[in-house]
Amino acid sequence: MAPQGAHFLVLGAGGLGAPALLALLAGGARSLTIVDRDRVDATNLHRQVLYDLGDVGALKSEAARLQLLRRDRQLCVDALTMDLDASALDRLLEAQPAGAIVLECSDSPDLKFMVNDACLRRDLAAVIGGVIRWRGQAQAIARGAACLRCVYEDPPPHAIAEQCAAVGVLGPAAGLFGHLMAHLAFALARARGEIAGALLTFDLLQMRPQELRPRPRAGCPACAGHDPSPTVTPSHPACSSRTIPAPR
Repeated sequence: MAPQGAHFLVLGAGGLGAPALLALLAGGARSLTIVDRDRVDATNLHRQVLYDLGDVGALKSEAARLQLLRRDRQLCVDALTMDLDASALDRLLEAQPAGAIVLECSDSPDLKFMVNDACLRRDLAAVIGGVIRWRGQAQAIARGAACLRCVYEDPPPHAIAEQCAAVGVLGPAAGLFGHLMAHLAFALARARGEIAGALLTFDLLQMRPQELRPRPRAGCPACAGHDPSPTVTPSHPACSSRTIPAPR
């Protein structure tokens, strides 16, 4: 359950963000900010379970806000429609209340690493997830524990990164990892030291879950508070369509 007063910043309200938002609401979250630049598309409704046909064509962040308010009128929820480059992300994180938890649910590997680096610099906890086809992963990020760069160092080259439009994503896989990201966010809000650094993967085709507890990598620039992120070309945060490769 969400601790009283906890604030959650959800980046991307698509295949991961939609179920994550529902799970945050079900878990008692009372304060949310939703960021997305895209519009609701009928072809994505099988995995973007927060929306219905009446939302098609609407700005996704605003449609998500209204859908949540229909379920709970007392919820404090803001909707932002914006691209996220490095400067915009810095301004957004600076505006968050102390102790906010960030859920990175976008479709951009570059943005995932940028969020990892920026949150560590600001001592904000985050959950970074990705899903493609029938597999996905989520990692709890907090200063002092292994981060995304400790495991992968850099985003995959764009030329070889799988894309949702090309290979697809199983709706239940997106739902599973969206809910898992909300669970990790609640765990970070309550006792970040116990869950920080945990990397959870699940292959739904083989029904093979895995939990890793990697150690911080010596010389990791993000853990040292540096900014190794490349310039990000904003993309549509629809379904976390280009997941980071899961460890073997």
